[in-house]
Amino acid sequence: MIRRTISLLLSVLVMLTGLSAGPAHAYTPETGARFNDPSGDREAVNRSIIHIRRSIMSAKKGSIIRIATYTHNRADITNALIDACQQRHVTVQMVLNDNNTSVTTNRLMRVLGTNIEPHYADACHPRMKSKGGRGPHPDPSFVKVCYQSCRKGAGNQHMKFFLFSETGQAKNVVMLGSTNTTRWAADVHFNDLFTQANRRGMFRDYSKIHAELAQDRRVRNPYWKVTNGDLVTEFGSVVARGPRDPVANRLRQVSCAGGTTIRIVMYAWVGARGLYLARRIADLRRRGCAVRAILSGASRDVKQALANGGVSMRSADMDLDYNTSTGFGDTAWDRFTHEKWMALDGTWAGRRQKVVWTGSDNWSGLSLLNDEVTIKIPRASVYGAYRDHFEFLWSYRTRPF
Repeated sequence: MIRRTISLLLSVLVMLTGLSAGPAHAYTPETGARFNDPSGDREAVNRSIIHIRRSIMSAKKGSIIRIATYTHNRADITNALIDACQQRHVTVQMVLNDNNTSVTTNRLMRVLGTNIEPHYADACHPRMKSKGGRGPHPDPSFVKVCYQSCRKGAGNQHMKFFLFSETGQAKNVVMLGSTNTTRWAADVHFNDLFTQANRRGMFRDYSKIHAELAQDRRVRNPYWKVTNGDLVTEFGSVVARGPRDPVANRLRQVSCAGGTTIRIVMYAWVGARGLYLARRIADLRRRGCAVRAILSGASRDVKQALANGGVSMRSADMDLDYNTSTGFGDTAWDRFTHEKWMALDGTWAGRRQKVVWTGSDNWSGLSLLNDEVTIKIPRASVYGAYRDHFEFLWSYRTRPF
């Protein structure tokens, strides 16, 4: 009886004040960099995934979520997306690579469908077709699995970014880094995720690329460089070799005069392109830059080129149980870094600065064929976060080669 009375009083209060329940989890995504730790406690393991999931759960009614990722298999993210769609009529648009269509992806496809055009049967915005009535909702919900890369033909859809038009108290939220929405992205990989909020132009530009990805059709000019305030994003690397390589061009603007420190964390630094870039990094070390690198899955010739130049290196490939049959994929690794970033404190492009480049681009030849994204962040605070993360990995989560 008491519970019923309380319930009735709450209902009356809602009617009188105009209050609404809203999202069950009111969470405003914090901006800046975050890193998970697969060897840490539950929160540390899932730090980036929790950030993404809570942002989904707090997406406002009628808002838009756009996701581009290499692979997806997390039930918690799938559940949050379906709930946002069905309970709050949030538009959900996801683009994936075709390497591994998981059970959870198939479930999401069954709910959202695969039609990227506005249609009346939209799961998140169903409307009845009627003469003189409203047309279908203009922002359809869907899951699109691209054949190879979405915008470049060969290669893969390898970008990892998450867009929210409104979540919590923030609008126009952009997240990107090395984080896929998979269990091993939390349990096995070290990953990074950089978040910005209230960036209307940035949200618009990333949404433009997302729309191109969803078309799964080659575009005439896949490389696009866009500036949003102090942030510079490059989509779809130029397919170029040697000095015209986009990373080589970046390295060419480094000056070691006056003391420049470079930290690199890189997964899959391999192949002819990888060797070329390793030699450029080694040259910077010979010219006086202080260079250290944390590597996972680097080829032998890349490691040798770096060592020949005096670059200090450690490996994040960890076989924690000393059992070669229990590692990730066909490796013995129980933990490794999946990050792809470079941080510089010194002279770049003719001036002293602290800057980070991060995103989805491995230093390999395949990356030039992929849909990739890299962002340049010239902020001392963000540099400090990546520097501290590097030192933590170097001291506690890596081993000598």
